[in-house]
Amino acid sequence: MSFQLPKPPLGWNSFDSFGGYFHEEAAFAQLEAFAEKLAPHGYEYFVVDIGWYGEYELVPGTKLPSPNNYKHAGDIHLDAWARPLPSKCYFPNGFKALADRTHELGLKFGIHMMRGISRKAVELNLPIKGSTATAANIADTDSTCIWCHYNYGVDMSKNGAQAYYDSLVELFASWEVDFIKADDITSFPAEVDAYAEAIEKSERPIVLSLSHGGEANDSFIPSYHRSDMVRITKDIWDDVESIDRSFNAWAYWREHTETGFWPDLDMIPFGDLQTMSPEPSAEDLDAGTNPALCGKGWARSCQLNLIEKQTFITQRALSASPLFPGGDNVTLPQEDIDLLTHPKMLECNQNGTSAHIIYMVGDAQVWRAEHRTEIGKGWLGVFNRDPSQTPERITLTPDGLKMNPDTQLHDIWNDSNLGTLAEQRKLVIPPNGVFFIEYSNGAL
Repeated sequence: MSFQLPKPPLGWNSFDSFGGYFHEEAAFAQLEAFAEKLAPHGYEYFVVDIGWYGEYELVPGTKLPSPNNYKHAGDIHLDAWARPLPSKCYFPNGFKALADRTHELGLKFGIHMMRGISRKAVELNLPIKGSTATAANIADTDSTCIWCHYNYGVDMSKNGAQAYYDSLVELFASWEVDFIKADDITSFPAEVDAYAEAIEKSERPIVLSLSHGGEANDSFIPSYHRSDMVRITKDIWDDVESIDRSFNAWAYWREHTETGFWPDLDMIPFGDLQTMSPEPSAEDLDAGTNPALCGKGWARSCQLNLIEKQTFITQRALSASPLFPGGDNVTLPQEDIDLLTHPKMLECNQNGTSAHIIYMVGDAQVWRAEHRTEIGKGWLGVFNRDPSQTPERITLTPDGLKMNPDTQLHDIWNDSNLGTLAEQRKLVIPPNGVFFIEYSNGAL
């Protein structure tokens, strides 16, 4: 990779709250709220997700996509070199003012991109900058995304293929983009390499985040390591099934976590979600005028309760996953802000060491992350994984943890001293709950 991130990146992404329908007015409001509420705690990447180049038909008088639209836009805005431009519909003034304001606030600006080259560019057979090739010459029309119709893959064996990716990143660098989320790409290592090479040539420190909508494949690790972070789960939402999915991905991928390369458990769906997808009326549904929908479900507040949110964010802390909340920053509840900015949670996450399971008792799992530089210090996550929704009881012991009996324990979420390991009584863990514990051989 070109530019190693020493710690898991922290930021915000528009997808959970706006789907593919993020627009200029909302972007500035979200940026200001992000700068006020999360940036003082180390969050720095402000990322505009899918659809920023989409030309949508809108409900008159609103920014909502018309029910006549598909899930994604029917047209996209391109320049003469087959590269996407901010849409006239949602970003009529382009990205300059938004990127400038992001940087003025001391933050970094990011955008989402689908893998490959647009089908529209292929149909128009637009030229590729820096090459004699055209879009039709380099497109692999058999390589398509099953959930988004915008692009074809690029055949990297073709003349002009790398020139296309070079020109794409050159354009983004001219906009002062600091972060590229490349989607539908983790099964295509040649195109991962193409992005990485283009970023290196640009000489701008752009973070490369890999996403997919499917599954990552550890046989492609050499290419993944040319990026900074890689999605290891399908889309994560505000449900317990997503929490379970994250445990499985974390356990499988934890050994690949290293400084500069961060397996990513996806966004954090706290706060108000799907704000641009209002639930249709029964009459609309009966008439078949179901509104366009990019994401999952209708407009709502996060459906996880406080206990489940604590489990969710504890996973992210102990796994050293990048932290990218996706809910509406303007309306973000204080409860969620407190979880996302808790100093001990952030200390654990930014320590950059992915925890591992050290033992299990019944349906309780104990995960431990050791402090990177301070011997005898670290964090435990004691999770209740019981699918029957009953409390789990567990006593932490020196033998079970293979730790000194004099080790001091502190309950992070309840901010209480649990005494020494030798003094432990049973912990009663609620369904889908967790005890997030800081430990130290010295005083806490």
